[in-house]
Amino acid sequence: MRFQTHRNRKTPFINIISLVDILCILLIFFIVTTVFKKDEPIVQIKLPETSQAEPAKDTPPSIVYVTADEKVYLDSQIITPEELGPVLKRKIDSGSLAKIAMKADKKAPFGLIVKVMDAAKFAGIKNLPTFTEDAKANTTTP
Repeated sequence: MRFQTHRNRKTPFINIISLVDILCILLIFFIVTTVFKKDEPIVQIKLPETSQAEPAKDTPPSIVYVTADEKVYLDSQIITPEELGPVLKRKIDSGSLAKIAMKADKKAPFGLIVKVMDAAKFAGIKNLPTFTEDAKANTTTP
């Protein structure tokens, strides 16, 4: 009896075409989900509710944040209320700031909100829109 000592082995083969397809789908998903997110500072703000406000349909404005712990942010940078007016005025004069709005926490001190509004008036902004939450749909509207 003769035993066969050498068998014809097939080399292992990995089909990477399906792996490339999955990788492309994941890449497209990550690109689409990260492009549309606007940077906001890590600030937790609970907006007051309204039933009369309508959502804005224009380009998003620069946002002044007023927190419950008495901090003021211009977009993602912390700023004092005294510095806010001159900074807004310089940005408006240079043309880098077209629109501005305010997001104030409902527990933020009213005096601080008034200081922010005064700073906006100093910069020449007559109307400072504020963000609120819709009481019916729980959506944020400026």
